[in-house]
Amino acid sequence: MNTPWRDRPWRLRSAALVIAALVVACLQWLAPQALSGVEEQAGDLAWRVGASAQPERRLVVVDIDEAGLREVGPWPWPRSTLAQLALKLGQAGAVVQAYDINFSDAKEGDGLLRDAWARSPVVAGQLFSIDSGVTPRAGELAGALGQTGCPAFAPRSHGFYGTAPVLLGAQPAIGHLTPRVEADGVVRKVPALVCQDGRAYPSLALSALWRAGHEADAGQRLPAPDWQWQRADEGEGGWWAPHAWLTSASLPGLKVPLDDRGDLRVPYRLDRKAFASVSAAEVLRDGSDLSVLKGALVLVGATAFGIGDTVATPHASVAAGLEIHAQTVAAMLDHRLPYSPRHAGTLAWLAIVGIGLILLVLSQRRGSIPAKRLPLAGVVLAALGWLGASVLLVQADLWLPWSAPALFAMLGSVSLATAEHALTRAQRERLSAHLGAYLPGPVAQQLMVSDPSGSVQVEQRPISVLLADIRNFSAFAAHRPPQETAAVLHAFCCIAVDVVEQHGGVVENVVGDSVLAVWNAYSECADHSQQALAAAQELVRATRQLLEGTQPTSESSPVQPLALGVGVETGSAIVGSFGPTRRRAHAALGEPVSVASRIQQMTLDLSIPILVGPNLASSLPAEAMEPLGEYLLEGLGRHYALYAPRSWGELVPTDPQWVRSATAAADRLSEPSGWSHWADSSNPGPLQSGAASIHLRDA
Repeated sequence: MNTPWRDRPWRLRSAALVIAALVVACLQWLAPQALSGVEEQAGDLAWRVGASAQPERRLVVVDIDEAGLREVGPWPWPRSTLAQLALKLGQAGAVVQAYDINFSDAKEGDGLLRDAWARSPVVAGQLFSIDSGVTPRAGELAGALGQTGCPAFAPRSHGFYGTAPVLLGAQPAIGHLTPRVEADGVVRKVPALVCQDGRAYPSLALSALWRAGHEADAGQRLPAPDWQWQRADEGEGGWWAPHAWLTSASLPGLKVPLDDRGDLRVPYRLDRKAFASVSAAEVLRDGSDLSVLKGALVLVGATAFGIGDTVATPHASVAAGLEIHAQTVAAMLDHRLPYSPRHAGTLAWLAIVGIGLILLVLSQRRGSIPAKRLPLAGVVLAALGWLGASVLLVQADLWLPWSAPALFAMLGSVSLATAEHALTRAQRERLSAHLGAYLPGPVAQQLMVSDPSGSVQVEQRPISVLLADIRNFSAFAAHRPPQETAAVLHAFCCIAVDVVEQHGGVVENVVGDSVLAVWNAYSECADHSQQALAAAQELVRATRQLLEGTQPTSESSPVQPLALGVGVETGSAIVGSFGPTRRRAHAALGEPVSVASRIQQMTLDLSIPILVGPNLASSLPAEAMEPLGEYLLEGLGRHYALYAPRSWGELVPTDPQWVRSATAAADRLSEPSGWSHWADSSNPGPLQSGAASIHLRDA
């Protein structure tokens, strides 16, 4: 037999987490850019918050700024002016001059610039088009790697802006200036290598660092850059290895990690103000103090407004392209380039599994965290994931995808909270059903939504009471197997509950072979007295076959026949709960309950299946009731007029055993010590009559 899901809550909880994981997987498949965009924006915040303001003196930025344009003239400057700038930088002791400027067009004064470059280590810039829709070709390409071929992960170029052939005569190192612009316009990555016509060309930062570490003197013919690429699956591996990396024999110990697209992630670890900056006009001015340039790697570029060499970075929406190269060179000097491990996706799903286990533990431990607070726990886990990823990025140079685990933490917690709500509701419904089996339904519902109380909680109402009892059941039970006795009680209770509820009543209590039912106690019932009497009559009819089937099979049996006796009365009573908080009792208390109980006991002596109290009888038509006289009821202290429905004779069986019992009862009632004596005594004697009261009336 299948066990309901509510009995195995771990299945529902697991299903909730699996659904959340499937949603995350679908989002990763259908909208990967949305998740990565969130990660990149959060990474920008991490860079801004964790940026160091410690001065960086190993490289210096030479700005062609607004002051320079005012003093020297509008951009572009003559090649002779740029030649003078290169000579001044060399004389100041710059280790390398790296130009974030493209010199693809031949212009007047190129010879002067060539001669100036020949005296100092220079890195010129060239630009590639990695957009298939743009295919320029200007100048000549140079600076290709010595390693033949082109790595598969490197982007392909569809056009280029190279270097004027005249300037290539100075044998400068060449680096490309091509950024990787994200969808939001921010530059976060730079292709380390760009492929053009089957050859790989390094970036300006790589070329500048390689030129600074190369032993060749200024003007000496440079060899091809010796950068070597290697994929992680071809050499060193492991969980934390990048997709690929670049190494150079000229720069031992340096490994440049690359992602699956061959990009180098720009480390915006330094604040913009950390870089030393000198105006180009100041360099050109005679007598300027240029000591800051001595022994430094110099980046020359245009930062003046209107020149167009501006990009968006995590630090500023408008920044000079120089900042990208400066940040990259500084990070390579420190051997601190951030990267994403090639198994980052697997690590993310392992994080999802871990978060799922945490949420399962939080949901299963009773009292650890309420279900309604599980979404808050998910938000906390997501925030911790972002915080951990940010710390790893800034401090450990690891770029780990955290958006999928964070999204799973939030979705999983919401799904789990929904599952817990469903479980709680199912448990409440099951508990309510169980309580309803032992208490009146309205009482069970009220207990489910109310707080425990040790005070008296009662209400006085006019009610109708029915008390039904199986006569001679104790003797029957003493001579029959317990299984048979239990089966008879079960069948009787089922019939009684169905009959009472069909007539708008509520079973208040079941004790042994007795059933107490009430009307108008918990909900309004205008004709509760009529309904109570109708239920009494129907109950006698419905249980007749059941009780006749349990009668003795021989005249010598000591067991008297089973029969049903019912007392019905109407009156004012209190209904409610009382007792200490740890053990409450619910009951209907008052005169109608006492009267119904006493007259039910008298059904045995009067051999009438149904007796009606005076209040209920007065609410019914007189022709429907048969008066039986007044009787002193035990413990009540006064006489009560009792009645029987005129149709009660139709409710008694005609079995010969019943007739003989009834005849004997009639004979005893005709004796002087019969009913007249009982009416004057509060302790009536035991009478053993059955239900053949029609013979009593004849007597």
